[in-house]
Amino acid sequence: MTASPLTLNSISREVPAARPHPASSGKPAIFGGEPLYAALLPIARPAISSFGAELSELYGEILESGQLTNGQTVRKLEQAAADYLGVPECVAVSSCTAGLMLVERCLGLRGKVIVPSFTFFATAHSLLWNRLEPVLVDCDPETWNADPERVGRAIRPGVSAILAVHVFGNPCRARELESIARRAGLRLIFDSAHAFGAASQETRTGAFGDAEVFSLSPTKLLVAGEGGLITTRNRRLAAALRAARNYGDAGDYDCRWLGLNARLTEIQAAFALASLPYVERQIDLRNRLAAAYHTCFQNEAGIAMQQIRPRDRSTFKDFSLVIEETRFGVSRDFLYSALEAENVQVRRYFDPPLHRQRLYKRFYRPKVDPLGITDRISRRVLSLPIHAHMSEYDAARIGRRILEIRDWAVGKRAV
Repeated sequence: MTASPLTLNSISREVPAARPHPASSGKPAIFGGEPLYAALLPIARPAISSFGAELSELYGEILESGQLTNGQTVRKLEQAAADYLGVPECVAVSSCTAGLMLVERCLGLRGKVIVPSFTFFATAHSLLWNRLEPVLVDCDPETWNADPERVGRAIRPGVSAILAVHVFGNPCRARELESIARRAGLRLIFDSAHAFGAASQETRTGAFGDAEVFSLSPTKLLVAGEGGLITTRNRRLAAALRAARNYGDAGDYDCRWLGLNARLTEIQAAFALASLPYVERQIDLRNRLAAAYHTCFQNEAGIAMQQIRPRDRSTFKDFSLVIEETRFGVSRDFLYSALEAENVQVRRYFDPPLHRQRLYKRFYRPKVDPLGITDRISRRVLSLPIHAHMSEYDAARIGRRILEIRDWAVGKRAV
């Protein structure tokens, strides 16, 4: 399925969540100036005020039906999402993590699974819940996604699958991973939590591998409060997943799969169904915000940004910088504190990476894959606000303040 043209549409913006402080000046707050914002500008904020009318209508239908789970609203969401993504099957579940757990279970995975270390820990949690052993691999230094060459080198006896991640909504080199998996006879799953509406070489995510699993949590572009969507081209797998999300019961009270309660409620499905028509607007706006940030930093030494390949489209679920202190002038952690003082909420995603966390250290094999790129990025990464309640002016203003913080810090050291 080829995505629609990846152009920026004219969109209406919601009112920004926080206004610049009227007394703010070039002097950063960490050095005694007024903060950039009088109230907190959050790193993420769902765009939920646009579809109140649609939501009220759907809620009315749910109340009239008297069915609160696995009803007509869930089915409508599954069909609408499948149509948008261009896939034959879509299965709604209670969370992305539960979706990954069920896909791994229904595919009958055994032994080891290759997974990037630079990811949110829920990706690998799904493997441990299925008693699978993570084989941690390094990321590409530019896209920050799993490096297909390293994935290929990590294949060894006992490996049954590859679990790739579209980090921050930037699509993986999906076709290359499909070729690697096919040649090795491995299953391929994508943790697409960040990537609903992304496109790899103009093909929307959702159509790759054996299955892709999306998140509908509040920080994502398609929001249900909590929830997830599994997409697949395999109708038998989809049927197994629909039973597995209902404890393994396909409807005859005779379980064929070890399932769990991973059903999406009708209320959550209504929320996602109402927000689906606004996804393209969200992606367009986030790409504009990312472009505004990029303009601020593109010529600055010591700042690197995630690279999006030509003919790919990122959702920019997050916009992140990698700060090299010796070249930029201040550290990532100093900049974190300085922006918090400006009432600009920031995060350090994903620091520490999996192989530095207590739960996953035992799977780290530094002599096989030292994961040096993951270490370098995770120790320097800083994620900035990006959401529908911001304007390009906000992004440019935050970008300028980051450079002012650097200039003040370097100037004070020079005195």
